[in-house]
Formats: sequence, C-alpha cells, structure tokens
Amino acid sequence: MIHVKHIVRSTTGAALLLVLAGCGSGGSEAGGTLSVDRVVEVAEKSGGDGADTCPLPYDAGAAAKAAKLDGELRPGAAGAGADEPAAIAEGGRTTDAQSPWAGKPGALVTCSYHLGGEDLKVRTGAASEGSAVYLQAPVIQAAGGMDFPALKAYTVKGAEAKPGEAVQSEGGNVVTVRLDSGGKGDVALVLTVGDSGKTSLERGQVLALARAFASQAK
Repeated sequence: MIHVKHIVRSTTGAALLLVLAGCGSGGSEAGGTLSVDRVVEVAEKSGGDGADTCPLPYDAGAAAKAAKLDGELRPGAAGAGADEPAAIAEGGRTTDAQSPWAGKPGALVTCSYHLGGEDLKVRTGAASEGSAVYLQAPVIQAAGGMDFPALKAYTVKGAEAKPGEAVQSEGGNVVTVRLDSGGKGDVALVLTVGDSGKTSLERGQVLALARAFASQAK
C-alpha cells in the first residue's frame, strides 16, 4: 500500500514539481459533489490503520453493473496483496512540518477492489490548495506505466478538465475525474485498474467504472 508521505519523499524531482505545483479550474458538468472538508473529515475519522470497507459511499456493485463487468467487484486487493486493508486514508489538519498536509488541509482516501486477479483502486484526493490531480501524480505514473512527458501531459489535462469530465490514459487503465468541490479547493477521483499501463478490461469498461464511481461521490 502506498502512503502519501512515502509518495512525496520517493518521487523523482520532476514528478515532485508536479505534485507541488498545483492548479485548478471551476465549472461543473456531471458527477458527484464532494467537498475538501468532507474528504478530510473522512480521513481523520478513519485513522491510519486501514479498514475492511471503503469510508466513502461508493457502490462497487452498481459501478460494476454500469461497466457491464463479468463478475463481482470485491473489497480488498487480489493475490499477494490480499492481506492489505480494503481502504486506507491519509491526511487531515496538521501543523507537522514533515507532513505534506502542513498548513493546507487535504487527504487521500484509497479504496481497493479486485475482480478475479485484477486489482482496482479508487483514490479520492482532496487539496485545499493546488490540484488534487497533481497530488496523485506518482500513483498515476506507476499504474499507467508512463514516462515523465506522458505523465506531465496526462496530469495537466486531468487538472484542467471540468468537474465531471473523465480523462483516460493512453493505455486505458487510468481514468481521472475532477469532482465538484463546491468552489473551495480541489477534489479528484483517480481509478486505476491493473498496473504499468496494462489491464484485462476493455477501455470502455474502465471509463464506465470511473464515471460510475464519480457519480456516487458525496
């Protein structure tokens, strides 16, 4: 399981600039409404030990149905990661200078699912300052199997998208959807399926999954 502190400290210098640069834009198109305060509150209540269920009201069954998947999305990781918690939350309000959230409340809630041997992760990031998409650049890069130019192009496109607009990676296994944050800060959902740019699901199925989860955000 990747923790936010580890993400920030292990990122290459170039990707770290993306994480810290941050920007956001307004406008609403579709999808759910989820405030930064709500994600921060969920993260603080969840603690850092992990949980067996997702603390955000995502309906995996409805998302799987919308994507016309053959099989059921089950909580938790597949295979070797089966002992990992099904959900983990990081962030909150802190004055710890070593924390990426110091002086600027934010959070990252990761909910894990699997379909057979295929891992799916729904990451919901919230940033009171900057971009919630750039916050997730390291996991986007790893899951999408992207080099730095591809990562930069993808995250810029995702960060500049209107709320509700789904942005899919070239490999098809990563989809980013900025959510309506109510005009304060930035919230983004990132769905990753498989790893290193590879998945057994069709592009349309991954896109439908992301849109379904995003519509449930509240």
